[in-house]
Amino acid sequence: MNQQINVLTTTDLHGFISADGPQPALSLLGLKKKYPNSLLMDSGDFFVGNPLTTFFCDQYEVSPLVKYANEMDFDVMVPGNHDFDHGISYLKRQVAQLTADYVCCNVFSETGELIFKPYAIKKIAGIKIGVIGLLTSQMSMISDYPVTQGVIVKDALPELQKQVAALRDQVDLVLVGYHGGLERDLATHNEINYATGEDETFKLVSNTPGIDGFSCGHQHRVNQGHINQTLVVQCGYKGSHFGHLTFTLNDQNEIVERSEEVIATTALPQQSRAFYDPAAYEEWLRQPLDLDQLLKFLQDKFNRNHMGIFINLKGTSRQEVIDSFTIPYGVRIYHLNKAEYPKFANHDWTIKHEDYPSGAQDFVLMTNSYDVPDYRLTDQFVDNIFDEYSYYLQNQSARV
Repeated sequence: MNQQINVLTTTDLHGFISADGPQPALSLLGLKKKYPNSLLMDSGDFFVGNPLTTFFCDQYEVSPLVKYANEMDFDVMVPGNHDFDHGISYLKRQVAQLTADYVCCNVFSETGELIFKPYAIKKIAGIKIGVIGLLTSQMSMISDYPVTQGVIVKDALPELQKQVAALRDQVDLVLVGYHGGLERDLATHNEINYATGEDETFKLVSNTPGIDGFSCGHQHRVNQGHINQTLVVQCGYKGSHFGHLTFTLNDQNEIVERSEEVIATTALPQQSRAFYDPAAYEEWLRQPLDLDQLLKFLQDKFNRNHMGIFINLKGTSRQEVIDSFTIPYGVRIYHLNKAEYPKFANHDWTIKHEDYPSGAQDFVLMTNSYDVPDYRLTDQFVDNIFDEYSYYLQNQSARV
């Protein structure tokens, strides 16, 4: 008799659960009950990514997201780049309380040891399933040095190939949870990203025979398709979608049918559930934030000489500082000529810092304003300035 296995996938939830109303991520609770013989896996950026997760870090030794993950009944979870934002010790403390297996085959300590297990093997309805975890190779490129201190992320492809070779003869299905994105369109195979090494799904799957299902993420996009015989899903952001891979196996545990789909979470019943005290969170948001070192933080973070920094804040509370840095680009860098610069620099800024050589004819400036012409834009950053500044203040306090 044939047996059907349902693989359910999430990615990039970024801690978006809420106690005060229906949320997509909360709608995922109980997902495994909807699908029999199911394995549930997450592909990273689970613990960090919005002010609520900063509150959890500030107020809890173990984040309420651990309880959420355990009640979701994840079988396997994979780290994303932002899951390291509080440092490796914080991440290990959360992982120690998870009921899920936490796996990643290309994250090593500075002494060359794997920090997490490279894979997990699960048995569901008599079918053995191996799940390999994988993090984008370019972790050091997209993270500040203090985040990656004590961590070495090796090139994803050879580490993945090594683990698939080790697993293939032990299990009936091989799955990969990858915190990285797609560099090619799944239908046309045309390039859709520059080949930076940050997003390598097509390269990884094409060069690694023996993978049955592949869940990617990181880009906050929604995609589904296949590369050769490998099913691929990418499930958006904030729990907006989940992936559903279906494998039908015969009596010899051979795959006879396979299919993939990505489903909007709005198709599920909305739920409201408290994993933390929302009143305490609101009080935390109202508290004033120490802004004395904000200029120094920006100088240290971006480490550029001879640049102007112009920041407008809506107030001093945490909520007002959050609202001052527009998502997705917290700050942007522009290059203006001598005629353009005064029109911008002479505004009334909350923080105004000018550092240029005498007689400068052109000017580089950083700002959270969008009032500069886009044709002068040279760089923009998706970094969450509020979160990073909060961590910066915590670290400064710890040194005193």
